[in-house]
Parts: sequence; structure tokens; C-alpha cells
Amino acid sequence: MGRGHIISLRILFSIFTPRSLKATAFYYEYKNYNLINYNMKIIAHRGNDGIHRENSLEAIINSLKSKYTDGVELDIRLTKDNKLIINHDPFYNGNYINHTNAIKLQKLGLNTLEEILNNANNNKIIMIEVKVDKKDIKIMSKKLIKTLNKYNLNYYICSFNYQFIKYFKQFSNIKCGLIISVKINNKYLSNNFDFNSINYIYNKKIPNKETFRWTVNTKEELNKINKNENIITDYSLNMYKIIKKKEQF
Repeated sequence: MGRGHIISLRILFSIFTPRSLKATAFYYEYKNYNLINYNMKIIAHRGNDGIHRENSLEAIINSLKSKYTDGVELDIRLTKDNKLIINHDPFYNGNYINHTNAIKLQKLGLNTLEEILNNANNNKIIMIEVKVDKKDIKIMSKKLIKTLNKYNLNYYICSFNYQFIKYFKQFSNIKCGLIISVKINNKYLSNNFDFNSINYIYNKKIPNKETFRWTVNTKEELNKINKNENIITDYSLNMYKIIKKKEQF
């Protein structure tokens, strides 16, 4: 073997030293780490699709059909005649929902939970936030379980009301989670429920379980949460694009 061959072998050997191989392996692993951990679920807050009124049938179904969402979040309340109506606030057009019959609220433009479920036809997450007073916990649980059992869909039930989730969990195998903020329910951070729904600004150590962060609407807010958590957002398409760009790192 000539001198030129020896020099070539030395150069080749120096390229593949343990240090360079380790660096190459680290880079490959780091890239794949980002790809794996940015596989977070995107949930449309109140069904927001950017077109229709939040919590409306049109917005929720449109978001469920969208390629850039993994599910929707919606709010339910109990009416005077014990129907489950979709609305975030306790009042709608001057009517206190708990003191108003469902038929009147429907004429005003609100939808019942059954109307939503009748039109849902895929396995995406339907996250139902239950707004309920202490006095209505039992009837709400009974009505909700009866309604959900009519449809074979992917439900996640959550609430700020710890006592409701605790009670509901006794009678159903449906996934249940507590909603937690900086000032509400933080003492229940470690619980026996299936998931937690936590405000994105909550920065204390959280249990290792399925977690949804709300309401994440910007790149800056996304950067504040763990990459293996999921997000609830008002802007599903925008957040989808931001996450996809991060995956390309």
C-alpha cells in the first residue's frame, strides 16, 4: 500500500471517530425527538372554526371534519326541563339557561348536545366541559350518561366542578378530567382521573398523564408548554401551521 493510500485511510478514520459518530447520532435523535414530541393533539376551543359562531352546530361539525384538528371542546348546561344545551355562559339573549326550557333556547339559535352527536361521524375527540351547579350534579350525570351511551363516539368529559367529575366517574367508564387553573383546583392536581385540562400559564410540575393546555393561541404561548402535551385553541389552523414548522427543525 502506498503513502497516498495510508493518508487517505487516516483521513477516513478521523471522520468516523467515536466523537463524530456520537454527534451524528445525537443530531439524528434530536431531530426525531422533536418530530415525536410535536405530535400533540389540537382541540378546537368551543368548536371554533373561524367562520361560524362558537359552540354552534356548524362550527363544531366543521371543526370535526377539518384535517388540522384532532377534536373539539364544547360547553353544556342543564335547562329548566333537564335538557343538555350547548352554551358557555349561564345566560343567552337575556335568558338564564337553567330557568329556561330547551325549545325556547333552540328557537333563539342554541343547539342541544344530541343535535351535535347526531351529526358527528368520526372518532375525533369530543371534549365536553360540564357547567353544573352543586344541586344539579346527580341529574346532570344521569342525563349526560344516558345521552352519550346512544352514540359510539370518542368522549372526554371535564369540568371545573371537582365534585361532579368525582361523582360522574363512579357511574361511567368514559374518560374524565379536571379543569385546573392557577387559582382553581390546583390542590387537586394529583388526582385519579384520566386526564387534566390545565391553563397554559400554570408552570408547576404536573403529573405524568394525558394533559390538555388551554387556551393556546400563539407561538409564544405554545413555547410555554411541554412538547408532549396537547392544546385547546381558538385558532386551530394557525396553531397547526406553527406546529408543522417546528416539526421541520
